[in-house]
Formats: sequence, structure tokens, C-alpha cells
Amino acid sequence: MYEYTVKRIALVHGREGMSLVEDYEQHIAAYAKQGWRFVQLVVFSELAPNERRIDLLFERKIE
Repeated sequence: MYEYTVKRIALVHGREGMSLVEDYEQHIAAYAKQGWRFVQLVVFSELAPNERRIDLLFERKIE
């Protein structure tokens, strides 16, 4: 069996387009050190401006 977790990172809209509030690569590396495997990145850019985000999905095996 596996357990899953989600890390949400906000998207902000600026003069040059959308950008992330945080660096997603640092989160992937930090979760990997804790035994999580990166599974997928989901973009929610079509939501209301204050709800736009990406979700990083991670899994790890339960022993």
C-alpha cells in the first residue's frame, strides 16, 4: 500500500505572466529526503485569482 500527500504552491499573476510563490524544485528535493516519491504536478491556473496554485503529489510505500 501507499500513502499520499499534496504540497500546494500559490500562483501569482504579475506583469510578465504567472509565477510561483515558492520554488517547487526545493520542495521535491525535501520530500525525497523524507522518503517521498514525486508523482505528478497539477496546475490549477483557471481558478479564481486568489485560488490559483499548483499541487505537487507525492507517494511513499507503507510497510
